[in-house]
Amino acid sequence: MTGDVMADVLLRVKCRGHADIRATHGKTLEFAVDPEITARATCVVGVAAEVVELGAPGIAGPVRITIGVGDRSATVRAVANSMWRPGTTAVVRRSSERLANTLATDADLAASALPRELLDGLRDPESEVDITVERDLDAAGGLVLFHAQEGGGSRLAAEIASADRVLVEDQQARALVAAAKDRIVADARKADRGALRAALERGERVLVVSAVSARSDVVAELLAATGDVPFEVLGLPAQLAVAAIAPSGAPAVLVDDTSRRGIVKAVRRQANAAVVFRCAADQLPGIVEEAGERRVALLPVGTSERPRLGTTSELPPGGSAEIFCCLAPVAGAGEDTDVDAPGLIRALLDQGVSQKTISRALIDSAGWSRRQAYDLVLSLTDDGE
Repeated sequence: MTGDVMADVLLRVKCRGHADIRATHGKTLEFAVDPEITARATCVVGVAAEVVELGAPGIAGPVRITIGVGDRSATVRAVANSMWRPGTTAVVRRSSERLANTLATDADLAASALPRELLDGLRDPESEVDITVERDLDAAGGLVLFHAQEGGGSRLAAEIASADRVLVEDQQARALVAAAKDRIVADARKADRGALRAALERGERVLVVSAVSARSDVVAELLAATGDVPFEVLGLPAQLAVAAIAPSGAPAVLVDDTSRRGIVKAVRRQANAAVVFRCAADQLPGIVEEAGERRVALLPVGTSERPRLGTTSELPPGGSAEIFCCLAPVAGAGEDTDVDAPGLIRALLDQGVSQKTISRALIDSAGWSRRQAYDLVLSLTDDGE
């Protein structure tokens, strides 16, 4: 990120300690609004949380969250969730799951990793706990695609405030970001791709706002060229969020079938399309093996907004968790063409190919139903007699 941000402090929160704070949770930590908790609240590290300073319209992007009691402190590095609103409980998660009360995700530590000397202070009901959220200028900002709704809202304002560069895809998007007078807003269609790649490589945060299309050509090109740059998709359901790796001109195919066989058929047929499907993570290796070398985006089913990007030759995640996956179009695959199925079948019949062989080919390779395939082959056989 660039160093020209006027104020690096985004948020200050005051909490109190509590005798029932355990801080043993290994996946989250929480600053609770409620003044009382029980020992079962193993993620809570402060109670009676109250915002005392808000230095921006909201928070977004990489942040450092410092938890301090007297002269003892610990710092958590994470990615802020622009959906979070001051005055609510603030949860910091190690995962990428974002809910309304999630302050930040992708944290480098949870409650159980806090120093024990800090925990002693957190357990004292008389102690005052200071929480400071600052921009993490040492972390890569990344690329953000924001599909804005009418009015834009406070979340868009937070994302604009955290961005080093703001691009708009259409006139509606330009109108939504017009209030950001301290930001230079560029037309995404005319943007210098090389300059944007260089900005991302320097660690800047680039925000692309669209109000019409769910995908962006400039985002797809930058993702293809920059490799492992941090990436977020905001304002879209997961099925469309994973498809953001494909240019807007490429067709997107959403596969309704969740069986491995059905997904593989769709992948074989749609080399030129962005193929989106849902499956268990441990099914993915067998599916992508059929796809050849293609770029891929993965999102867990739920509320994550940070797709994992890679290629089909890279090791996919394991486990049985449900994920959404998008296989990007194969470069140079061209467009699908319409096939004269009846004419092709008649030609095969004239060459002596059996009805059964033709029907099986339609079922296995073209994805036809058994009844559809056999009915057409039989009807054409009858016509020829």
